[in-house]
Amino acid sequence: MPPHDDHHHIVSAYDLELAHLRELVVDMSSTVVRQTRDAVDALADGNSTAAQAVIDRDPKVDRLSMAADEEVFRVIAKRQPTAIDLRLVLATARIVGDLERAGDKAKRIAKHTLKLLTDKAPPLVPEQAVTPLQALTETVCELLEHAVAGLVDADLNQAIAVFEADQHLILACEQLRSALFSPGAGLEGNHFAGLLTVAHALERTGNHANNIAEQVVYVITGEDVRFRNPELLIERLRSWRNH
Repeated sequence: MPPHDDHHHIVSAYDLELAHLRELVVDMSSTVVRQTRDAVDALADGNSTAAQAVIDRDPKVDRLSMAADEEVFRVIAKRQPTAIDLRLVLATARIVGDLERAGDKAKRIAKHTLKLLTDKAPPLVPEQAVTPLQALTETVCELLEHAVAGLVDADLNQAIAVFEADQHLILACEQLRSALFSPGAGLEGNHFAGLLTVAHALERTGNHANNIAEQVVYVITGEDVRFRNPELLIERLRSWRNH
């Protein structure tokens, strides 16, 4: 086989490895989003079977995380990636870590559901907190989807959308906590503490989405923006995008 064909074969194999790495992230992201939605649904419905199913599926997230880590190490060892590809590979490793931790939050919510059900019959969520809980869940799931889409499509707009939604995330968290603290909720003791833990877990999932978006910016621009002022960061990224 001519030398240039060897080079083409190597490049094609390398591209396939990077594509496989992206596929692992997409699979992991979709699994975590499903886990998050299912965990909250199980809580809202007071469904122990559904909560246990979330816990039972958690090892899939761990397996995908380990597979992605192995692929990262293999690509670095075999291919010695160029600067931009190295950024992609390193950022992917960090993104996988955030997705794994987001998956842990879903499992935590499911475990709290089972714990609450040992002390109280459904419904576990006060009526006035149901809508805020669902709204916060959808917000954090959409943020995860935007952030990962930014990586897969190399789309800075998706990352910007995550940063721009930060105030919406804060508001959604405040609305849920306000509903839980309201006198009409009738919450006390472990029941109250458990639902506050759920609210915090969802908030942290939104933070993980923000971390992923920061890695997307790193891949596309080469800038580490993890400790930037959010408002200044959004302004700079808009300027960068428009040029």
